[in-house]
Amino acid sequence: MMRPMSRPPPLPGPSLPSALGELARTQQRAGRSATVGLALLGVVALASPLLAYREDLSNAREEVLGNLSSQAQVQAEALGVHLGLLEAELRRLAENPQLIPEDGSSSPEVAMLDSAFHHSPLFSEGVALLTPTGRRVWSDPTQMSLGASPLNTRPWFRRVLAEGVSDIDLLEGTDGPLVVAVPILHGGMVTGLLVGELRAGARPLPGVHSGGADMSLLLDESGQLLLPVPMPNFAWTPERAASLRALAEAPGPLVLDGKRMLGAAARVPVPGVSGMVLAVLEEEERDIARLQRRFLGQLLFHIALLGSTLLLFTFLLRRSYRSLLAAEERLRHQETMAALGAASQLIAHEVKNALNGIQAALSLLRPAATAGEVALPALRAQVQRLGHLARSLLSFGAPRAALRRTCELRLLVEEALQSVRLLPEAEDVPVHVSLEENLTVQADPALLVSAIDNLVRNAVEAGAVARDTGLRPSPWVRVSLAREDHEAVLRVEDNAGGVDPQLEPRLWEPFATARAKGVGLGLPMARTAVEAHGGNLTFTRLPDGSRFTLRLPLESTE
Repeated sequence: MMRPMSRPPPLPGPSLPSALGELARTQQRAGRSATVGLALLGVVALASPLLAYREDLSNAREEVLGNLSSQAQVQAEALGVHLGLLEAELRRLAENPQLIPEDGSSSPEVAMLDSAFHHSPLFSEGVALLTPTGRRVWSDPTQMSLGASPLNTRPWFRRVLAEGVSDIDLLEGTDGPLVVAVPILHGGMVTGLLVGELRAGARPLPGVHSGGADMSLLLDESGQLLLPVPMPNFAWTPERAASLRALAEAPGPLVLDGKRMLGAAARVPVPGVSGMVLAVLEEEERDIARLQRRFLGQLLFHIALLGSTLLLFTFLLRRSYRSLLAAEERLRHQETMAALGAASQLIAHEVKNALNGIQAALSLLRPAATAGEVALPALRAQVQRLGHLARSLLSFGAPRAALRRTCELRLLVEEALQSVRLLPEAEDVPVHVSLEENLTVQADPALLVSAIDNLVRNAVEAGAVARDTGLRPSPWVRVSLAREDHEAVLRVEDNAGGVDPQLEPRLWEPFATARAKGVGLGLPMARTAVEAHGGNLTFTRLPDGSRFTLRLPLESTE
């Protein structure tokens, strides 16, 4: 009696959400956001030392200018005290009533002057007594140089005569040495001059070349450069004199002889002499170079830190991206397998119901002639093949959990071989068997028999195809079972030419097959079943065929 057809299972609900595109877009947005964040971090990390450098440079310039201002003030006061001392010493003698230059040099005058200035350390070039006409009355040393031009033509000489005040200036206006001139007054009239000469190069003046400044310049009220002597290499102009005098009010940068300098100035307090200014200058590049070295060190450190952070971040981002791609691939695979499983289960139920009806009908038929005797076995073989396909599809769509028990592995292999021998191809492909006994495993017999059946069935069918295509006139299959250490090893070998090289990378994927009669589920299902038992299934290419090796852990005897 025909079995009633079972109802197909309902179609499963919606498959896994197709969020792969959204996942990829989210990952791209996250990568772009992380890159922008890292770029901003780099800008901040690089801007920090740049801003610090600018601030350090400004602070250092202010500090240098402050130091120069203090230095200029101290040096100007020291120079003022020194020049004031020189002017006071000359004035002390000039106020002596016995000193009358117009009468010539008398013995008391000479004795007094020699006593005061002979080998005096106050004036490095000497001291001279002059008449209002510029005639020398006395000097120490005797051959003391008073310059080549007439004395009464020089501005400082005429100023002392006209105003009756002391003056400090260059001897001949543009050249040294420096002179301190004091008038000799009698009855409110200038009756002569005492002139002391000193050269800064021979005996440095206090404050002029001390304190560490690169350059010290002494200017008079009219902007004439008094010190140093000889003059520096740069050209002296009124504009340059004005810029230096302005440093007394506002210290700051200026350019001299193509060099950037920082400078400060202070007025020299000399009694009776006004308008003298001492300017001290320091090369700005010297201080900047020190800051630049420090800045470069900080910048290199920040770049190294940022670079290492960037490399680490890139490494982590790449690893995260690869993990996301792998997860995306697994999601795609799961979605595909879910869809295939649902479809295969539906198709398998429909095919199985139809096969049940066909098998019931074939069981009622009896061959009426010789042709029927040939047709009926062929029909039954095709029905059996379709039944195996339906069972495979059902197992793929709804795999069941393994129910383990102690099994003799040799018996399971023989059961699988018995099923394979019923194949029509088995008549043309001999199967050579070598099975070792007493190899027990903890296994689900149905799952292992199905896995072994798939391996041997594939080998036999491949051998039959090789024989039909003329590739192998005498195909064969060899099945061997043996013990290796604590494992049972089953090998299924054939000489059918081996797996297509293009198919080999996808050998274990569902529905990957190169045979017209296959659906590509046997090997994936076999590997899944073996791995569920703690074993593994591998493929090895042989010179003339293939070898599949199944390894299972033996049941412990302890």
